[in-house]
Amino acid sequence: MHGIGVSSRYFERLVPALAPHGRVVSVDLPGFGVAPRPAHPLTVRDFALVLAAALDRLGVRDCVIVGHSMGTQVATRLALDRPDLVSALALLGPVMDPADRSVLKAALRLGRDVLGESVRGNWVVLSDYLRCGMRWYLAILPTMLGYRMEDDLPRISVPVIVVRGVRDPIARPPWVAALASRARCGRAVSVEGARHLVMHAQPHETADLIAGAAP
Repeated sequence: MHGIGVSSRYFERLVPALAPHGRVVSVDLPGFGVAPRPAHPLTVRDFALVLAAALDRLGVRDCVIVGHSMGTQVATRLALDRPDLVSALALLGPVMDPADRSVLKAALRLGRDVLGESVRGNWVVLSDYLRCGMRWYLAILPTMLGYRMEDDLPRISVPVIVVRGVRDPIARPPWVAALASRARCGRAVSVEGARHLVMHAQPHETADLIAGAAP
């Protein structure tokens, strides 16, 4: 599950790295990537319901759900609402640290990250932002900033791995450690040589961590 403003395209390096471990399904959330835009803004729970419906259509059960950035929120909500679909959670670069839950602080953190990401990673992200458009981005931003993942994680029984790049200015160590500690069976891992786009900078290491999260 991708983050706000972007699409499944930025998993371009992670998907082939995961493929040897099993079937991989990537999804564009409504209003992002090639997915049609709804008539009204959706909540994190709405996005989780859309994902659940997609997995039901595909006949998928007991899968490792991978979310990045806002996608970690959708993944968490899916595990809470539809535990039959989820065997483990892999939360990559989770948002948002309670200290950053304002538009200005979130924008500053994102700006700091863009300055250090690879040219290819930034091209994929920024071109997706242009396709998404500022209106839809800002319509979804309040639900991302307001979702308290730390309150839902203790209610989830499946294993949870929380992954960050060591130079990620958005998912910083105290926040990642706090989320892992809130999960019933959680652990936190930092990946060298990566920032917020950990799965793009270090796809094979990230894939191995995801595969290892499966029970």
